[in-house]
Amino acid sequence: MWRFIAKRLLETAVVVLGVSVIVFVLLRIMPGDPVQLLFGEGDDADLAASREMYRQMLGLDRPLPVQYLIFLKEIFTLHLGNSLVRGGEPVIQMVGRALPLTIELSIFALVIGLLIAIPVAVLCALKQNTFWDRGGTGFALIGASMPNFWQGILLIMFLAVWMPVFPVSGVLAQHITIERITGAPFTDAVLTGNWEGARSAFMHLVLPATTLGTTLSGQFVRVLRSSLLEVKHQEFVHAFRARGIGEPTIVSHLLHNALPTTVVIIGMRIGMLLSGTIVIETLFAYPGMGFLLVQGINARDFPVVQGVVVLLTVLVVLSNLIADIIHAWLDPRVKLAYQKGK
Repeated sequence: MWRFIAKRLLETAVVVLGVSVIVFVLLRIMPGDPVQLLFGEGDDADLAASREMYRQMLGLDRPLPVQYLIFLKEIFTLHLGNSLVRGGEPVIQMVGRALPLTIELSIFALVIGLLIAIPVAVLCALKQNTFWDRGGTGFALIGASMPNFWQGILLIMFLAVWMPVFPVSGVLAQHITIERITGAPFTDAVLTGNWEGARSAFMHLVLPATTLGTTLSGQFVRVLRSSLLEVKHQEFVHAFRARGIGEPTIVSHLLHNALPTTVVIIGMRIGMLLSGTIVIETLFAYPGMGFLLVQGINARDFPVVQGVVVLLTVLVVLSNLIADIIHAWLDPRVKLAYQKGK
């Protein structure tokens, strides 16, 4: 097992290196100059001199290989550089504010997705080839195929504009302040007993988390239903029914045996969820990692974009690694395969 983990961590380093090269090159070939965006266009000699001086101060006048080596050094030292357009603020501080928001949003979306997917998948598996099964698979197909941004727009129209139940953007109401502990507003409000703040943070999370969660639920239903149907026709299930064991106990055994395959898919979806919040955070003006990335791209803020992309890549790969480890822990056959590999 440890050899497997070490191998995957080495693969993670290779993936991060490859992503760093791709994002570095793409940012440099994109049209637009961050210094020109800051100082504006003009042929004035003083303005041109100021632009050149600022470019030298930022190190943008150096050869590209030198800039890339500096970027790699910043990755390995966890410095990630300083923002070009936010007064030189360290990128690690900007990420430190945005990452807890994205993690909290992702957790809420995952909980919503599982709360919807598990009962629907169980119902579809138990009522195979019936109206309930066709309805559940139809729901899964719609959830998996509908674009996130379109579903978000519909939720905004119905629940924020026509029926103003939930706020459409932001993290908290303007008059509410929460003592920072983890950086995640709802979690911090609960930890400090600020129930008004917790309610406000929860209301601001509902629409973006529901948008992400319903899409996830459609994908989870399809995977979990297939796993349950595969387990449903095994001999031990027929033996349970022959002994007169109750349906809730049988369903719990079905879920336990279908869990290993589903866990791998959930782990992969968590990684996609972290990176997929870009559109949703932008749509709902939710200041997480995705919103920070879009702002950095618009401003051609190279250090911010590079730092966010590399960090999201690490989180995606690590989430897949954790899913594989949990899969090996849940499924003895996978453990045996690892032992044979040793």
